[in-house]
Amino acid sequence: MFGSCRFAATVALFATVAFVPSAFAADYVPDRVIVKFKPGTPQLKQAVVLTRAGAMETMGRIRGVGAKVVRVDGNEKEIAARLERSSAVDYAEVDKILSATATPNDSEFADQWALDRILAPQGWSLAGLSAFPHYGGVKVGIIDTGIDRSHPEFSGRVSNCAQSTTMFMVGTGIRDGCADVDGHGTMVAGILGARANNGAGVAGVAFNSPLAICRALEDGLGRGSTSNVVNCLNWLRQKGAKVISMSFGGASSDTLHTAVKNAWKNGYGSVLVAAAGNSGDYTKIYPASYEEVISVSATDVDDGHAGSNYNASVELSAPGVDILTTTRGGGYGTGSGTSAAAPYVAGVAALMRQKYPGAQAFHIRDGLNATADDLGAAGRDSYFGFGRVNLCHAMDPAAC
Repeated sequence: MFGSCRFAATVALFATVAFVPSAFAADYVPDRVIVKFKPGTPQLKQAVVLTRAGAMETMGRIRGVGAKVVRVDGNEKEIAARLERSSAVDYAEVDKILSATATPNDSEFADQWALDRILAPQGWSLAGLSAFPHYGGVKVGIIDTGIDRSHPEFSGRVSNCAQSTTMFMVGTGIRDGCADVDGHGTMVAGILGARANNGAGVAGVAFNSPLAICRALEDGLGRGSTSNVVNCLNWLRQKGAKVISMSFGGASSDTLHTAVKNAWKNGYGSVLVAAAGNSGDYTKIYPASYEEVISVSATDVDDGHAGSNYNASVELSAPGVDILTTTRGGGYGTGSGTSAAAPYVAGVAALMRQKYPGAQAFHIRDGLNATADDLGAAGRDSYFGFGRVNLCHAMDPAAC
């Protein structure tokens, strides 16, 4: 049996290595370089250095810093590098483009501390999502207790909806219907994919991803059988989920591991993300501890370890304390635990798969690890893994 990595939830209604991106959009002004010469450099010397490097004329000066803006003929980055090699130059750089940070108008966005911590607004801007489109993202699968499809945050967002129950173990073992029997799944789904910029409630990390929901935890207590989970994994794989989020865990089994390996497909299938567990010890739970799965621990508002399981399988960490999200019945509330942390990582993975459509699952996983904010001991450790996920860094490591 699997139990969900439970939220410690307070529910209320609101009256209340290597992954190198290869195709960035232009992020600097063409035909232009900023250069600052060292104090005392004669004007004639400056002119010679500029001409030899490929600069054609001075367009203007930047007051207060003593730098010039020059027009160049050729590759801007190469010319800036040539200028920097001159002993007369203090520094030279392309004229980078800055853009407004994407901030949605969701009424409770200011209380979503976790999105600020993972630099989500900056990441959304770099992903080209400043207009907060409701569609266009990659499909994300969630295995849990279901979802409240009538919630305003999920209107038109659920692309696939099914359940697996031991009472219906015929054919595929899957039947229609994903109504939330517990509330846990709705909370997970809100963190991952609540609609953004709709003037109410909260914003999810991957707010434009279609959600494929499969209910495997069915007893009203957040528990479900291995057979149910495996049926859902197989079904989500067949439905084309690029990322699969699993906020539950339990004992290992050959059947579960086989399904996990089939979904991962040696790194060419789905990115698999699961909660590390909340017992606060070195216990390994599954599927998180399988090598094909990203095991996620929880952090608090100060980037401290939030009492989740710690072991060699922990690969990443994410916010998991007092997380504001959706609840059944159209409401909102807060929850804590690795169940909350895992969908943050899944959401970032989904946006990476959208931005880099040619990347395989193993590329995305490597990119998540390489761009995380290292916490705790230097490098990978048992508490934070490679570090706390960072959406801005994942979109462009050099931009944040």
